[in-house]
Amino acid sequence: MKATTTFLLTVGFLLSFNIFAQPETIDLSTRGPQVGETLPEFSLPDQNGELWTQESILGENGTMLVFLRSADW
Repeated sequence: MKATTTFLLTVGFLLSFNIFAQPETIDLSTRGPQVGETLPEFSLPDQNGELWTQESILGENGTMLVFLRSADW
């Protein structure tokens, strides 16, 4: 009886954390610009207040724009 109770409590505990749930599938085609897609015109200030536009950062071979999110801000 004690083993059955322990088993049931363990299963209930694990189910409470949804460890058996399937991870959510995210459709990345709906999230932001896609590889090779042309960006709309933009102008954004950097941390020093200097304004940057798509034209000002465009290099000879194109531009790679990387966005980072941080919880430390």
